[in-house]
Amino acid sequence: MHPLLYKIKRFYRKEKLPDPLAYLYKWFGITPEGVLQIGANNGQEVKKFATEGIRHGVFVEPLPKAFEQLKNAIAPHAGYHAINALCASEAGKEITFFVSDQAGGSSSMLKPTGHLDIHPEVGFGNELKLRTSTVDEIVKNLRLDGHANLSDKLDMLYIDVQGAELDVLKGAQKFLTKAKFVFAEVSHGGLYEGDTSIRPIIGFLEEHNFKLAFAYINKHGWGDALFIRESFFGQR
Repeated sequence: MHPLLYKIKRFYRKEKLPDPLAYLYKWFGITPEGVLQIGANNGQEVKKFATEGIRHGVFVEPLPKAFEQLKNAIAPHAGYHAINALCASEAGKEITFFVSDQAGGSSSMLKPTGHLDIHPEVGFGNELKLRTSTVDEIVKNLRLDGHANLSDKLDMLYIDVQGAELDVLKGAQKFLTKAKFVFAEVSHGGLYEGDTSIRPIIGFLEEHNFKLAFAYINKHGWGDALFIRESFFGQR
């Protein structure tokens, strides 16, 4: 092949990034029984979860408008439940939530910094005062509200909270004792004020008996990572 033609083909070739659900099925023969998604936005990933065979799910979203869309997205799925809440390390704190103009995407409890340089087209012209909850409080309330069976099915924590992933994990320490998989957006830091880079997240989850399965970071310094309970590694 001519070198120039090779360069052109390489430039336009679409590389497939690893998908956590496909990865778990391919390498471990496992499909999670239930997903707890923190930062579900308008439910754009609900269809993927259902298609991949996840029959149970709890989807948490703090923004009221996105939450209404989320409820519509899960409506066809009997085993799915939506909750309007903001997860952090502690419950009951009032914080400022920075809302983007991209249908809620990129919104965060952390003030955007480097994100403004990388994506100047994304504005943050709105702020909301929201009260925090935690993953552990949400799971506890699920049981109190008559959803104990659904709560018991949740074995995957799926987090996309724009730099506040470690904060959410610190409020999920009880849930992490029963979870098998954690998928989270990660970065090298510097996108939001006070955000956490991937290394402290790896360390925190190792303390809770999870090992990194894969991670990828794009040229802007952010990506995703999958963690699996360490007992799954080394099995035949």
